[in-house]
This record gives sequence, structure tokens and C-alpha cells, in this order.
Amino acid sequence: MAKSEGSSSGARSSYKKKVDGPLCYCNKRSTPAKAWTDDNPGRRFWCCGSHEFKQSLLEARGVMDRQREEIRNLKQLLSTASQPATSEDSTALLLEDGDRLAEEKKKLEIALITSVEKEKFLRQFVCLSLGGFVAVTVILVISILKK
Repeated sequence: MAKSEGSSSGARSSYKKKVDGPLCYCNKRSTPAKAWTDDNPGRRFWCCGSHEFKQSLLEARGVMDRQREEIRNLKQLLSTASQPATSEDSTALLLEDGDRLAEEKKKLEIALITSVEKEKFLRQFVCLSLGGFVAVTVILVISILKK
């Protein structure tokens, strides 16, 4: 049994040595490595001997910091927007909305009055035109019949 245990542990250690990651863009085999950043210690990534991703990790750190700041700002904005407004704020908003609606109502009433006047004028025009047409037609018919 001792031999089998020794061979299995030897197989495991040789397996760890043979673990190769994906190919790097320089076509070299990559190996697993750990990054020790402030926010994410022990982060695992693949690197080859030539390219250790130091620059990309620094660039990613800046991007992540900006994204964290943006997330904080958005969460703060969401929390302030979801808080119920005070009664003074809501009263002021209601008064502003009421004033705006009153102005809009006045404009609509004026538009209604002008459209009613235009409709009345059009109706009178059509009636007078029809009356004129009838009068001219009667005169023409009478003049034709007298001849």
C-alpha cells in the first residue's frame, strides 16, 4: 500500500508541473499566477514568461476604480431619489404644477374660443354662399323663362 500512496502523490505533483494554460498572444504557453492587489488579493490569472500582465493589471485597476466610483455615485443618487420628499418640498412642487396647469388651461380656453369663432365664421360663410348661389340660380332661371 505504501507504494501505491507514493505513486499517487508523485502522479499528482507531476500533474501540477504539467499544467499549462492557454496560449499567450505571443504563442507561448502560459502558467497560472496570482496578483496581489489592494482590493483583490490572490486573484488568479495566466501569464507567460515574456508578458507578466503587470501593465494590464495597472490599467485594469484604474478602470475598476473609476467603475467603483461610478457605482457609488449611482447608488447615492438612487437612494436620494427614492427617499420620500418632505411636505414642504411636495407642497412647493404641487404649487408649481398647479400654476403650470392653470396657465395651460388658460391657453386651451383661448384656443377653444378662437376655434369656436372660426367655426361660427365658416358656418356663416357657407350659409351666405349657399344663399347667394340659390339667388343667382333663381335669377338665371327667371331670365331664361322670360325669353
